[in-house]
Amino acid sequence: MNKKTTWFIVITQTIMVLWSVISSLTHAGTTSVYIITLGSFVVYVAYALYTKNMVLQKLLLFGFVAGVLELLADHYSVTTIGTLVYPPGESMIWTSPSYMPISWTIALTQLGYYALLLTRWKGIWVAAIVISLSGGLYIPLYEHLAKSANWWYYKDCSMIFSAPYYIIICEALLSAALPFLVRWTQSKKLAFAIVPGIIQGLWILLSAIIAYNIAP
Repeated sequence: MNKKTTWFIVITQTIMVLWSVISSLTHAGTTSVYIITLGSFVVYVAYALYTKNMVLQKLLLFGFVAGVLELLADHYSVTTIGTLVYPPGESMIWTSPSYMPISWTIALTQLGYYALLLTRWKGIWVAAIVISLSGGLYIPLYEHLAKSANWWYYKDCSMIFSAPYYIIICEALLSAALPFLVRWTQSKKLAFAIVPGIIQGLWILLSAIIAYNIAP
C-alpha cells in the first residue's frame, strides 16, 4: 500500500463514477456498462500484476470470489422477492448479467482498499463504521444512475429516488464486514483470499435478506 496505488484507486474510481453519470444522462444502455466494467477489470488486473502489488492481487481474488457468490443475492432480488429487473436480451449468468461478478470485484476491491487504509490509520472498528456508511452511500449511487442508463431498475419496494431502502441497508451491512475480511486476506498467501471471499459473498446474500425484512 502506497501513494501511487492509492491514487490509482481514487482516479479509476472517479472515472467509473463519471462514466456512470454520463451513461445515465445519455441513457446509454447495456453496452456502456460492459465497456466500463470489463475495461476497469483489465486495468486493475494489469496494474496489480505489473507492479507486483500483492495487496491488490489479494483484494481482486477476494472480490472475484465474493462477486461470483453475489449471484445468489441477485437471484434473491430478481426471483425470490421480484424487485430487481434487468433489460431483456442480456447475456446472463443464471439470473444476472454476465458482467455482474466483475462489477462486484471492482467495487469490493476499491472499498476493501479503503478499509485497509482506514484500519491502519484509525483502527478496525472506526474503519468498519466509516466503510459501512460509505458503502451505504457509494454503491446505491449506481442504483440511482443505473435506471436512467438502462442497466437495471427496481420495482415493488420502498425507494428513495431509484434506490430501494433495503438495498441501501444491504450495502451498509455488507460493507461493514469488509475491514475484518480484507485484513484476513493480507495475513495469508494469495490463495487464502478465497476463504474470506466466500464468507463475504454469503454475507451479501444474508445482508439482502435481513435488509428486505427490515425495509421491504
